[in-house]
Amino acid sequence: MSKSKQFDEEKWPELTAFRDACLASDYDKMLRIAAQNHHWYENENPNDLPMERLASTYQAQWYALIGDLDSLKRVVAEHPWTVNQPWTAQGWLPISQAASTHGEREVIEYLLECGADPTLSVGSPDDRATIVEMARYGKDDDLADWLERIINERDAS
Repeated sequence: MSKSKQFDEEKWPELTAFRDACLASDYDKMLRIAAQNHHWYENENPNDLPMERLASTYQAQWYALIGDLDSLKRVVAEHPWTVNQPWTAQGWLPISQAASTHGEREVIEYLLECGADPTLSVGSPDDRATIVEMARYGKDDDLADWLERIINERDAS
């Protein structure tokens, strides 16, 4: 069974396989799938990142999304830039993934310690949301309030 989220394979052929290849750092498979010009690929890699960078970006996103702190630490230790590297055309970030899905403060604290910017926003150009709003979307008002305090303290400094 796939590690990554399952997608409607009729609508998005091979998207799950592509994301699994990202998790496995299987750059050849990523290139083979990308070369098929699936309509979803432009959304997955809007900035035409090299496969190595795209894989690391997705790994940070995925591990933040599922709350796998040990794996996230491994990726960020090797690639510190991933904490603020957007994924997909919607610009998902590891901190937005964590805030919107599980709100595990330990994961979010780690990302902040590594330089994640809690003031960035994500989403489509016509529907952007802040990290605080993503926490509220995830029904975690305590997390949203905590993030607001962190942002206000940083602004006051």
